[in-house]
Amino acid sequence: MDVIRLRKASDKDKAVAVGFYNSIEQEEEVSLYREEKIAKAILEETCYIILAGHRAIGFVIFDYRFFDQGWIELMILDEACRGKGIGGKVFDLLGEQCRAEKLFTSTNRSNTRMQKALAKAGFSFAGQLTGLDEGDPELFYYRLRLLDKRVLMDGRD
Repeated sequence: MDVIRLRKASDKDKAVAVGFYNSIEQEEEVSLYREEKIAKAILEETCYIILAGHRAIGFVIFDYRFFDQGWIELMILDEACRGKGIGGKVFDLLGEQCRAEKLFTSTNRSNTRMQKALAKAGFSFAGQLTGLDEGDPELFYYRLRLLDKRVLMDGRD
């Protein structure tokens, strides 16, 4: 597997990030909203391109708007790259650069694939919020920014 790394997105990366998002969401209204969100994140320097070697395979928006803690607002990987541990590596990279004690993120209850990835990456359930998406509560997760890999891998202290 290629080395996974993050690179701060620039204006030149906007179309790439929007393309990754549009590959999973075809609804035009949502797409326009996400394009604005991605453009704003690039301007605010909170959008990162996920690279495998030199090839863009996704993007992540990461900031400190969630109670001054690390907040992974959105992460999208190319479909062909999912289920290969890349998301876990991205979580680790964000943890290494995080200035806060904890990393938080959320996903819908219907997104069981993401829930499994978060558990595997050492995230703990923090609670749920109803009312955002009708009938599909938002589940919040957190983990310490730096994990002892021995504990994560084999469960021992």
